[in-house]
Amino acid sequence: MFHHPSEFVTFKSTPHLPGVELYSARLVDHAFAPHVHDGYSIGAIEAGVERFRYRGTEHVAPAGTLVLLNPDELHTGQAEVDAGWTYQMLYIEPQALRELTGSEAFFPQAAVHDPQLAKAYRALFRRMWDAQDDLAFISDFTRLVDTMVIRYGKHASALQPASPHRGHRMASMQRVLDCIEAHLDQPLGIETLAAEAGLSVFHFVRTFSTLFHATPHQYVQARRAARAKSLLAQRTTPSDTAAAVGLTDQSHLNRWFKRTYGVTPAQYQQQIGTRPAASVRR
Repeated sequence: MFHHPSEFVTFKSTPHLPGVELYSARLVDHAFAPHVHDGYSIGAIEAGVERFRYRGTEHVAPAGTLVLLNPDELHTGQAEVDAGWTYQMLYIEPQALRELTGSEAFFPQAAVHDPQLAKAYRALFRRMWDAQDDLAFISDFTRLVDTMVIRYGKHASALQPASPHRGHRMASMQRVLDCIEAHLDQPLGIETLAAEAGLSVFHFVRTFSTLFHATPHQYVQARRAARAKSLLAQRTTPSDTAAAVGLTDQSHLNRWFKRTYGVTPAQYQQQIGTRPAASVRR
């Protein structure tokens, strides 16, 4: 349960377009732990003001602000004012966006104040939430996301190429990221990750934090939460999910998942329709 009586978080999956999830929330006291989403997070602030940290920068998003987050980027979220904030989000897997736009997309601005487009977003979002068939849903989805990408997105090919030095650092860090993904169900030691990067422990922590705007521990915890969310969406039981992401038990997962996404694993599965049958629950 939330501390404040007006707080709520609701996820909704859609049968009309795989790889897209809808989300609506009002939050006052709840603060999201640093976390990531595997896909794009595209939304609008309806009321109140949110504060969030993204790519090492603090952002303040009042009503009428569009929030545009790229995949796998660590971020937080909390109320900036006593009244909290109300907002809607679309979580879009990269493949779904590639099929829509024909290429990779990148949003250089995490928060853009555009009241007119935010109002249009909310109207189309409500229609998508209530859509009864794929014709209605995909028509509105395409119209909305096309507008967002055209106005505020860039094709990945248009981004400034990395310097040779940064490219070398990113290549070594990719080994670290691959190691993390391969061992999320196991304890991960700092010396192991530093060795993957070919750096001393302290140099590794400084370099990693500079590149990813998060400490190695924050990133690992965020990736574990994202893996848990993906498994729960595939009807994996909460107890099996806890083991698969290296947590000690289901109660640990419950506390951790609620702090990260605002709902418990069981509530999330209930909302998106992936709760396992009683015979396989533990």
